[in-house]
Amino acid sequence: MHTDKLSIKTKTVRKLAPLLALLIPATSFAGPHSLYGDFRYSFNNVDQVSSNVRGENNASRLGVKGSFDEMWGITAFYHWETGVNFDDDKETLSQRFYFAGIKGSLGKLVYGRISTPYKMAGLKIDPFYDTSAGAGFGGATYGLSGLTNGWTDKSLAFSSAKYGHFNFNAAVFIDDSDHEHHDANLGFTYANKNLTAGVQYLDVSDTGIIANSSPDSSAIRGHMKYTMGAWTMGASLENIDISGGSDQQYAYLSTTYQHSAKLKLAGSLGSVSKVSSSKNGSGVNVGAFYQLFEKTNVSLLYSQVDFDKGRNRNTFSIGVSQKFSFE
Repeated sequence: MHTDKLSIKTKTVRKLAPLLALLIPATSFAGPHSLYGDFRYSFNNVDQVSSNVRGENNASRLGVKGSFDEMWGITAFYHWETGVNFDDDKETLSQRFYFAGIKGSLGKLVYGRISTPYKMAGLKIDPFYDTSAGAGFGGATYGLSGLTNGWTDKSLAFSSAKYGHFNFNAAVFIDDSDHEHHDANLGFTYANKNLTAGVQYLDVSDTGIIANSSPDSSAIRGHMKYTMGAWTMGASLENIDISGGSDQQYAYLSTTYQHSAKLKLAGSLGSVSKVSSSKNGSGVNVGAFYQLFEKTNVSLLYSQVDFDKGRNRNTFSIGVSQKFSFE
């Protein structure tokens, strides 16, 4: 009798084996995954050479991201995002970033096409990023360098866990055509309840690796963000040393005020010097951001840039950001 029961169990296991073989790997890949997007568009009155009203795409995007079950205290993850263009004279889709990595108790390691830590230090204090306040109707506001725009290919980046109030980052950007010269990014961040501050350093030995960089150059950025109740204040100072040229200097100050749960007010001041006669100058931005629905935000912005040489640029913008996500 015991032998018959054992035989029945063995046959049952054999029948279930193909199903178990499918379920086990499926379980190992289980985890949160989401498809998301952000439709960003604005109507702008731009007064520079002439005054005109036009519609502009403000870096609309579509992406997918997710992670896999933790194993041995390590979680694997991925993130891919493409730009979606609504202008007739541009490709419908454009490359933004893609990377995969692992994270655990020591920190996070990623490889792919990424935003540099140097770039993110500027982006995080810019309330007008990817709006029509930017010179290109997307990206950084005047007063932040071009290194706060774009993505960098073939990047291996590590960000440490938090040790006390500090965390550290290091990245190398690989040039396949020159195995002896690769660009690098080093930095650290201090953070407590109200203050985040840090320094980021870029070393560029080649061009075309780090987005918007010049060959044989280096850049250093000091940055901070302070929160006090409904107020936040941010600052970025950059010095970019171009080989054979004078040091370029960028300064940026920003502030936001959360007037209510749905209304945020923002302002910024920017300065550019020793770059070129057509780019040196100062800029100011003011704006209001209102959450109309849960994932719908509208904005009203005014931007003015006074160039040292050349015609000043004034922009008045009404914009919308419509987000969505599926998990």
